[in-house]
Amino acid sequence: LRCMHCYARAVSESRETELDTAQALTVLDDLARFGVPVVLFSGGEPLMRKDLLRLASYAVEKGMRAVISTNGTLITRSKAGELREVGLCYVVVSLDGMEEVHDHFRGQKGSFQNALAGIRNCQEVGLKVGLRFTINRLNKHEIPGLFDLLEHENIPRICFYHLVYAGRGSNLIEQDL
Repeated sequence: LRCMHCYARAVSESRETELDTAQALTVLDDLARFGVPVVLFSGGEPLMRKDLLRLASYAVEKGMRAVISTNGTLITRSKAGELREVGLCYVVVSLDGMEEVHDHFRGQKGSFQNALAGIRNCQEVGLKVGLRFTINRLNKHEIPGLFDLLEHENIPRICFYHLVYAGRGSNLIEQDL
């Protein structure tokens, strides 16, 4: 997706500066040695990494809880099952509002419905799932609809985040609350 508020200014292709698998495993070793209790895999979109399952599994083996923050669109039922099997304990899916507003923020029609499908796929395999909402002037009116969605979809948690002034998010400073 091409989220208008992405603090990472994420792109669809990998960059030379990204950690390779060996480097990522070394970072996980360091985090485990420091006693870090939870590792949150985020992005851009963490499910774009071909080694995400291996990294999450390794984090769990090292005694850390593994969590992902995702747009949810890539979580098929099969992928949800794989995430659960490697020991992932929580999936947080970003929603920017209801369908029209969310699709606008994400730059792709259908991203809201695909995110909902990802949420449902997680629930079907027994993965805990919650929502992430980056609040700003363009979507603050969506909050009542999101609470209705939480109740309707039996989602137990929503976390509200502020706009991060980095990446594409720096273009929205005037929309911050």
